[in-house]
Parts: sequence; structure tokens; C-alpha cells
Amino acid sequence: MARKRLVILDTHAILHRAYHALPDFSSSKGEPTGALYGLISILVKIIADLKPDYLVAAYDLPGGTFRHAAYEGYKATRIKAEDDLVAQIDRARDVLAALGVERLEAAGFEADDVIGTVVENLKKKDVDIIIASGDMDTLQLVEGTRVQVFTMRRGLTDTVIYDEDKVKERYGFGPASIPDLKGIAGDPSDNIKGVLGVGEGSALKLLGAYDSVDKLYAAIKNEGVE
Repeated sequence: MARKRLVILDTHAILHRAYHALPDFSSSKGEPTGALYGLISILVKIIADLKPDYLVAAYDLPGGTFRHAAYEGYKATRIKAEDDLVAQIDRARDVLAALGVERLEAAGFEADDVIGTVVENLKKKDVDIIIASGDMDTLQLVEGTRVQVFTMRRGLTDTVIYDEDKVKERYGFGPASIPDLKGIAGDPSDNIKGVLGVGEGSALKLLGAYDSVDKLYAAIKNEGVE
């Protein structure tokens, strides 16, 4: 029997990508619709190309998360989303409901956390998972060909699917080292500071050589690193 396929939409990431990739479309009432058009276009492509058995949408909720409680500066430098985008994020709930796509969301958590929880809970089930997102952070969840990421490279039509081999091809190391990359290089979009003076290029070389922060520190302690 063929394995079932679940596609999880990283809804906010897709809407952000569509909003900045498409012109300022609007309805006859003057309501902004570009991001919504992009979301629907991606949904149509996913259904046609990936043929999922199940389809759900992970959603962010307003308000802080446990990350804000742990780190006061989390996303502190991020520019507030434009009103036209915020309006479409809200309206997207109606679009998903009209299309029969169930939303998954949890107060105090981001869509990323919801996606990670679903992946973890389905690890031992007979189902393949594809995460549809414009956020490359989701690559850390990739596992073999069982958990993959469908993402947009340029615009909305140039898409790629990352399995574990594809992640290694891009970065030189596997999905499990993506959090280490963020730890070393930082993540300016979330106002996460990295190691002073070490950018992404140097972080990629270090992880390509040592695979993880733990192994890097072990090498520094036991052998010394030039």
C-alpha cells in the first residue's frame, strides 16, 4: 500500500513571500489581494504537483511566544508588517476555511513550533510529510525523503523540494546542523546574535569541517583550531 502524504502550509511565510513577489492586486472594493492570490496559486500548484492526501495550514497567533519570554530582544528589530499585509493575513483565514483547509495554531507558539510538533508526532506513522514554506529555517526538520520542504527560490513559480541529500548539497552538512548554523552565524531577521566576527560563510566552513557546535568546541578543547 502506498504511503499517505501530508502537506503542511507555513501560512505566514507563504503570505509574506507572495506579498513581496506580486503586484499590489486589489478587489473591486479596493481591498488588497496580492498575497491572497499568491497563497491560492501556491495551493493550486501543491495540489496539482504534490497530490497530498492531507493538507493543513500552520498559523501564527497575535501576541508573544515563549521565545519572547526567554529573550527580550527576540524580533525586536523587525519592522512592523504593512497594514495591507496584516489585512491579508487575517483574511487568509477565510480563504483557508472556504477551501476546507484546517488551521493548526497554539497560543504562545509560532507556526514553526506547530509544524515541528506535527512532524515529531508523526515520525512513527506511515505518512510522508512535505512542509510548504518560504522560510529556510524549516530545513532543520528534513529527514531523509520522509520529511521534505517545498519552497520558492524566486517569485512563486520557481520552486524546489529539499530532501536530506538536497540540504547537504546546498550547505555541505545535514539538516541537524541547521540550528548550529544559526547559533554560530546568528539570525538578523529574528535579532539573534551570532559569534562576534563570524558570518555565515565562515560558519558554513566550520560546520562543514566539524558538523556541530559540540564537535567544534571539542576540537578547540582537545586539539586546537586554527
